[in-house]
Amino acid sequence: MKADTAAIAALVTLLRRQTEVDLQPHWRLAPATVQAEGCLIAQGFETWSIAERNEKQHIAWPRGQKTLWLACCWTIPDRCDRWPVADMALRLALTWWAEAAEVYVDGQLVQTGDLFDCSSRVLLRDMAQPGDRLQLLLRLVSPGHDDGALVRSQLIFESSTDLPELSFLGQELAVVNSFAEQLQPELLPKLEAIAQSFADLDCSQADTADRLARLRDQLAAIAAPIRQRRVSLLGHAHLDLAWLWPVAETWEAAQRTFESVLQLQAAFPELTFGHSTPALYEWIERNRPDLFVAIQAQIAAGRWEVNAGPWVEPELNLVSAESLVRQLLYGQRYSTETLGVQNRVAWLPDSFGFCWQLPQLLQQAGIDTFVTQKLRWNDSTQFPHGLFRWRRPMAVKCWR
Repeated sequence: MKADTAAIAALVTLLRRQTEVDLQPHWRLAPATVQAEGCLIAQGFETWSIAERNEKQHIAWPRGQKTLWLACCWTIPDRCDRWPVADMALRLALTWWAEAAEVYVDGQLVQTGDLFDCSSRVLLRDMAQPGDRLQLLLRLVSPGHDDGALVRSQLIFESSTDLPELSFLGQELAVVNSFAEQLQPELLPKLEAIAQSFADLDCSQADTADRLARLRDQLAAIAAPIRQRRVSLLGHAHLDLAWLWPVAETWEAAQRTFESVLQLQAAFPELTFGHSTPALYEWIERNRPDLFVAIQAQIAAGRWEVNAGPWVEPELNLVSAESLVRQLLYGQRYSTETLGVQNRVAWLPDSFGFCWQLPQLLQQAGIDTFVTQKLRWNDSTQFPHGLFRWRRPMAVKCWR
């Protein structure tokens, strides 16, 4: 955060630590002998060494489908920092980078995941009781192509009253601050004044709940401009066709992903999903016609966007113009004839560079919008724009 928002940052930190616990420093690494045998019946977790963290505070281990067992024994306290937590719900929030993940609570398997299902919020207790001891165990398998990592692990206490848990209130404050910084900087002095007026907040005092309610009311008033804006979110799952893994694994990942999306859409009708890659749609059409029919129905209902354009999300630095033309020809032809969609978007979030003739090729294929995130992936030359118009170079005459 900027220097003039130091009071805001301090209040965000104060609020979040009342109902959040960072577990990253508390995980213990199973010894090599136990790692080999498996940990479900292992005892004496407290004697294991604390797992080392890297500069990003990740617990990392080598690539090559190597298994890592981590354990944490944690006793629910009376207070999280100064806030009483008795009878609050308690969740374990995890993010990993692993080929396979298993989460055990008190010896019971409660969650599984993989590279594509890599984040979870596990309910540990409906009503936390101080003194209750939790035994948490993780089994993580590193990808074959990349080092594994436990990226984030938090315990989060959730309020059962009308007043949200304090970490959520801290997140709200951070969101309003981010909005003001980027879109309405004239709100920053007001927001900073609010933060300074609550700088002496002592969450152990009897009037804390009343003060928090006043803070929420003041934030709601200053955040009024946010309500005037509409933010639309599109679900998406990026799938590399063959990036350091066999193509067969891509087909399996695609099936799991699309089945998961359809299940989520059945549970949450407002969910709209978007996917690119006509090559994957064609594979599903040939090998899973039942799944393909379900996808077509969602496309027709306007709940599944076909963000395709080219046949795959291609390499765009070294290939020839002929290759790019065929990517667009085959992609648009399949989308139009089979999916009933003429794409106007080139969805290219993971291509590491873009050739200068791309705008004219996209335009001639009926595409007028280009989407990527890789322009931000540079630690030295920062691309200055998030939204811009891209024009091809003017034609250059070649003289003999």
